[in-house]
Amino acid sequence: MSQDIDSTAILEWNITTASIHDSKVAIEMIDSVRYHEYILMDAAYDSSEIYDYVMENTHALPVIDTNKRRGIVPNNLAFNRKQGIIIREREKSRYRLRWEIERTFSILEEILHCENIFYLSNRNYDVTMGERIVAYNCIVIVNQIRHRPKREIMDIVI
Repeated sequence: MSQDIDSTAILEWNITTASIHDSKVAIEMIDSVRYHEYILMDAAYDSSEIYDYVMENTHALPVIDTNKRRGIVPNNLAFNRKQGIIIREREKSRYRLRWEIERTFSILEEILHCENIFYLSNRNYDVTMGERIVAYNCIVIVNQIRHRPKREIMDIVI
């Protein structure tokens, strides 16, 4: 899922099975935010391929959490990954904003009941998730129009 941190609106999403790693659908998510100033990603996206794609195909700086399990041996790192790690270190305060997407996941699961979509009988996950994301984005827009906090949601949902 990609999200605009300033507005908290969800820009793009992709439903995959548990056997598909997040990094396999990363390009589509990156493309949805290619003109933003920064792209914040967790350690699952810490790879040379992701850094290469972001730096060569977007106008954004990648702020990607470092995957400690991959190892960081400066002499063995590809150029873009090495630059990405430097950017991550320089922008560590900005990376803290990534919690916004985790908070959005929580709202989608707990309030809009997205955790239950995998038990649907018709198995049309993408449409069902899309409906909830449209509902979430409508709440974000209503809150902006009414000059309310972005995440004020309970009185609209109930």
